[in-house]
Formats: sequence, structure tokens, C-alpha cells
Amino acid sequence: MNTTTGFEPIPMNDVECCLNSCAESFAQLAALLQVIKDKAPEYSDAARLAALGWSVACDMENFAGSTLEQVQKGGVKS
Repeated sequence: MNTTTGFEPIPMNDVECCLNSCAESFAQLAALLQVIKDKAPEYSDAARLAALGWSVACDMENFAGSTLEQVQKGGVKS
């Protein structure tokens, strides 16, 4: 345990699992928001907000996925 922070180092496998779960969750959120956007009246606030949320969810899915790939292929530097 680190005496400064009070935390144990996290195992690499836990980091990989967390990033994978994040990427999958953002993909599911993007799919849900796409359905909401498609079913909402065109140009409505709901459609616009769903489109914005979809964009953010896709960006975060890509971020988590690419970070996971970097961790798996390149490791982590402290």
C-alpha cells in the first residue's frame, strides 16, 4: 500500500477490464441514443439532444477502446 495515497496499485488486468467495460457501455449508450434520435420527430429538441449524446458516446467509446489497445500493446508508464 502506498503510504501517501492509502491505495494499492491496481492490477493491469483490472485496468484492461475497466476500459473494455467502458468501451462496451458507451457503444450500448450510442445505440440507445441512435434509436431515440431515429424515433424522435425530425428537428425536435429530443432528436438534437440524442444526436449530441450519440456523438459524445461514440467519441468516448473510441477513446476507451484506443486506450485499451495502447495498454494491451504498449503497457503503462508510471
